[in-house]
Amino acid sequence: MVLSCSKEIDGSDVTLLNSDKEILEFSFLTSENGELETNITANIDQLKNTVSVVLPFGIPIIALKPSIVVSEGATIVQNIDTTFDFSEPIVYSVLAEDGSTKDYTISVRVVTSTAREILTSFFNQNPDNTLGWNLENEDVSTWEGVVVVDDKVVALELNEKGLTVLPPEICDLFYLKTLSLESNSITEIPKQIEDLSNNLRTLNLGANLIEAIPEEFFSLRKLVEFRIYTNQLTEIPVSIESLKELRELSISNNTLEEVPSELFNLTELNVLFMNNIGLTEIPEEITKLSKLTALGVSSNPIGTISEHILSLQSLTSLDMYNTNLTSIPSDIVKLTNLVRLQLSGNMLANIDTSMGDMFHLEYLYLRTNMIEMVPNQLSNLINLKVLDLSENGIVSMPIAVCDLVNTGTEILSDDGVTCSTR
Repeated sequence: MVLSCSKEIDGSDVTLLNSDKEILEFSFLTSENGELETNITANIDQLKNTVSVVLPFGIPIIALKPSIVVSEGATIVQNIDTTFDFSEPIVYSVLAEDGSTKDYTISVRVVTSTAREILTSFFNQNPDNTLGWNLENEDVSTWEGVVVVDDKVVALELNEKGLTVLPPEICDLFYLKTLSLESNSITEIPKQIEDLSNNLRTLNLGANLIEAIPEEFFSLRKLVEFRIYTNQLTEIPVSIESLKELRELSISNNTLEEVPSELFNLTELNVLFMNNIGLTEIPEEITKLSKLTALGVSSNPIGTISEHILSLQSLTSLDMYNTNLTSIPSDIVKLTNLVRLQLSGNMLANIDTSMGDMFHLEYLYLRTNMIEMVPNQLSNLINLKVLDLSENGIVSMPIAVCDLVNTGTEILSDDGVTCSTR
């Protein structure tokens, strides 16, 4: 952006005018369009200069009034303080302060199928499904996994239903807030997924056969929870940073080897699972995730609990199973809010005595390591519910640690391990 200003050049004042001329937001508001039940926001493609809007079934489009936000100092050439017929694409021109213009093509589409028609098509395009729907019953709220509120389909919970296709038509379920398709055999996310951008909050595509995330996916700006673990992804696009509202992200069990630094711009994240993706180190950028409460990086050859992890002081759960750890740093106590710590399946020979100061711990898993001695300091962890020390080289434990069972701790150890006063 070139801000309007003036400066002296050879004694003359020259004014630099703003050349920005973009449509930043385009929406139809309920306050200005009585037929709408909710505000509707468009998807804007700044590269193609297009604005696309999807309206729910039955909405007339011959008299709609748009609400448009443009670049600072710019204006819309056409009079937009009135209603328009959007039956055909309309071109709006944005005029910058410096007199230059940019044309945007506005396309509005109304969903033409009912929810029942859309779901019937979905059923038929998955001939080997186990949905169990009675298509003769016109009440879709009786169909298993279909959640209807106020005559609107707001959720599809269709896990393990033998599905292979996610057809574009499903994206015409305008009011859909939750779409869960876990443990199917879906291979592709349709580009039309962007048409769910006004309402979709939760998307679970875990345990499918998806190889790529289309660019259009990142128009889902209201998405709060996204699970795409155990698929066939080889990369996470940098556009992931567009999902600003995301609170939970699971990309585990994909062949990624690295994640884009842009992922760590999702500063609202509370939960991040990156298990078994080939990471060899934790990127420094993870320190931006100050609100993170749960982090899973198990089955990656990381080798250390780094300072980057130890800076995440909001963590309540840390999973580092099978990460080639050989030691627990004394600075682990920086994670003062930690409730769950999973360090099983590593090469730990010792338990750092500082762990006795992690008073909030309720679950401590140290199974399958090389530990031979248990420090007496662990007896301070009176809030422990589970202490797993099995499959190590432990012969005896301090009696004070054994006595944690008296305060409700379940201690898991190998047969023959004794309690000693030494």
